[in-house]
This record gives sequence, C-alpha cells and structure tokens, in this order.
Amino acid sequence: MRKLLLPGVVVVAAFAVSGCASVTPAWKIYDACARQTTTFVDMVQCGKTQRTATCEKAQNCSTLGDAFVQYADGLAMQVQNHEISEGEARTRFAQYKTQVISDVRRDQTVAAAGIAAGAAASGPKTCTAIGNTVNCF
Repeated sequence: MRKLLLPGVVVVAAFAVSGCASVTPAWKIYDACARQTTTFVDMVQCGKTQRTATCEKAQNCSTLGDAFVQYADGLAMQVQNHEISEGEARTRFAQYKTQVISDVRRDQTVAAAGIAAGAAASGPKTCTAIGNTVNCF
C-alpha cells in the first residue's frame, strides 16, 4: 500500500511547490516576447508588460518573477545608456535565466523529496496485535 501512495504524494508535492499551474513563469513570457521583437530593450518592455498583466490578472505576482523583471530592466537600462552592448545584455540575460530555471527545478526537487520522505515516514502502517501488545510497522 505504501508504494501506491508515494507517487501520488510526489505529484501533489510538485504542484504545491510550483504553485498554481495556470500562472506562466516570467521567463516563458520573456521568451515569447523575444520571438516577437528585434531588440533587447523592446523584448524587455514587452516581457514586463505581458508578465505584469498576466500575474496581476491571476493575482499571483511572485517575488521571483518580480526579481526577474528587475534584472531584465537593469540590463535594458544599461543598453540604453550605452554601458553594455545588446549582445552583452542578451548573454547576461541568458545566463541569469538559466540560473533561475536551474534554481527553481532544484527547489522543486528538494521540496518534493522532502514531502515524499515525510509521507513515507508517517505513511500507512501495518499494526499487529499480539495479546495486549500492538506493534505497528
């Protein structure tokens, strides 16, 4: 019985960690904008506008998404001020996005493993009564 319950707990844990499945992560919104625009600054403006509209509508603007927007805005400002090139901004943005996605996946895996381990530790037990003694495993 324990083995049948554990996969279900992992699935529930994955949804619990990722939040509402209908909210699109900020980086996916920015990826869509990258396909629709030609400059980095335009992509950032599109991403910020679309992400804000999406998360405010769902009333679920995450701090991670807010930080993602702020990082992109900072890079766009540096491009506009001619402090870095468009290519450098795209490179830094790609590195940041890769790190954020990696961190999110790691956190989801750790949380799911912790929930699954807790469920296994407190999961169903088999109890056997022998006389006045009850042993549960």
